[in-house]
Amino acid sequence: MQLLIGLAALALAIPPTPPNQQWALDARHFDAARLWSLSTGRDVTVAVVDTGVDAHHPDLAGRVRAGADFTGDASDGRVDRSSNGHGTSVAGIIAGSGTGPDHINGLAPDATILPVRISDTLAGDPAAVAQGIYYAATHGATVINVSICTTVPDPQIRSAVDDALRRDIVVIAAAGNDGLTANPPQFPAALPGVVAVAASDTAGNRWPKSESGPYLGLTAPGVDIYTAGIQGSHQQSTGTSFAAPHVAATAALLRSRYPQENASQIIGRLTATARHADTGRSAQWGFGIIDPYRALTAPPGSPTASNPLLQPLADTKPPASGPAGRPAWIWPTVGAAIAVAAASTVFAVRRRRGARSKR
Repeated sequence: MQLLIGLAALALAIPPTPPNQQWALDARHFDAARLWSLSTGRDVTVAVVDTGVDAHHPDLAGRVRAGADFTGDASDGRVDRSSNGHGTSVAGIIAGSGTGPDHINGLAPDATILPVRISDTLAGDPAAVAQGIYYAATHGATVINVSICTTVPDPQIRSAVDDALRRDIVVIAAAGNDGLTANPPQFPAALPGVVAVAASDTAGNRWPKSESGPYLGLTAPGVDIYTAGIQGSHQQSTGTSFAAPHVAATAALLRSRYPQENASQIIGRLTATARHADTGRSAQWGFGIIDPYRALTAPPGSPTASNPLLQPLADTKPPASGPAGRPAWIWPTVGAAIAVAAASTVFAVRRRRGARSKR
């Protein structure tokens, strides 16, 4: 991993300015240009356990290494045959170069993507999820993003996650999109130690379909996210599937800037610097909305003995109101406890290709 070098040298490698559609990267939100003067995610491998990644997309060319395929296909993960390009969209949020005709910038544009293909459709196999996580953990990833979730609490998934955590890997997962209905726990998001991610919009409001629960770790942009699409295209996507990779990309920035810090310390930076962290953890926001700049510039602490997400939130009762004087985008709201529903496997995604998703 690469240590921080002189700003003058880094400035030469800063990616193009994000287009206006990439609101999460603009100066009012993450201010990506400022982040990239500190870290671009170089020398960090992020696994995308998903539908595969189109390695020929103009904004992902050169960013995607050979991975694996657990769908029964004879690919190395560098294809995406899903109808909506789900895995490619996730990868674009993490490591888009911004040099293609649509200028899709990732938050960690110099990170390397390890594609692990586990599904092509809206149905997934818990065993494949487990296989994908285990493969990623044993093939060089230091950050794993899982934006396919299942309500099946399969012990194989728990075993694969535990193995990844023992290997000092940051595991991030979409919280799921059934928050307005049954709100069932999703896996691997609900497992101890995993960073489960809810979605927020451009105003900092929580996306209401985000699932909630005592396991929720963080919230990140996930509404109308401009990213890579199928067949070299772009699209706007909404869902916790697209919130999780913003956290994965931030973890990549941190692992590049602080290669000496372990996974627990990286997760500690993410949670301690989130917007609302001073008010504690809630079932609807986790520790709050991620703040990559604060995470990158927080002073180093002592080594963290345990992952702060190994223990779920103990009390999920809502307060009477949010703290006075906070802007809407940083008001914490503690919410509903988990409701168990019939087991099914779903994508944590709501989207329409080529249009602004309103779902």
